[in-house]
Amino acid sequence: MIKPKAILAILLAAFALLAFGCQGGGLTAGPPTPSCPAGTKMMGEGPPNGSELWCSKTIDGQQVKDGPFFLYRPSGGLMMEGSYHDGKQDGEWTMWYDNGQKESIDHYKDGIQDGPHTSWYDNGKISAIGQYKNGKREGTWKRWDADGYKNWNEEYKDDQKIS
Repeated sequence: MIKPKAILAILLAAFALLAFGCQGGGLTAGPPTPSCPAGTKMMGEGPPNGSELWCSKTIDGQQVKDGPFFLYRPSGGLMMEGSYHDGKQDGEWTMWYDNGQKESIDHYKDGIQDGPHTSWYDNGKISAIGQYKNGKREGTWKRWDADGYKNWNEEYKDDQKIS
């Protein structure tokens, strides 16, 4: 017959294994390592010794960024993540505050901000939602205060506020 203390010890051990076993013992893997597209090579160095990682290729004798890009804060936290194509910003770009909270998501086409924009306050509350067209604010932008309650709309045409 198994003693109650032995059963308790087995249950506690099983709980600990389930609760903490998949966390890698508290070790962190460090910054992500970008997977570079074919024909490019990894450049830069992430934390703790560097602050940027990117993929690079040669176009007309010049080195240009092409593929994923990561920029880190001196503390090692991620500040910015995006992608380049032929040396120009392309696709979704995300920024983070010092506290790790997402700051903004923007979209780029051929190096120009174009598409949806969303931004947050450092407390995690939504700040603004709008649209860029050819690098300029366009259409209705919805804004909130830092508490997330008061909201208002602003209208833009060619980056000029019209209402």
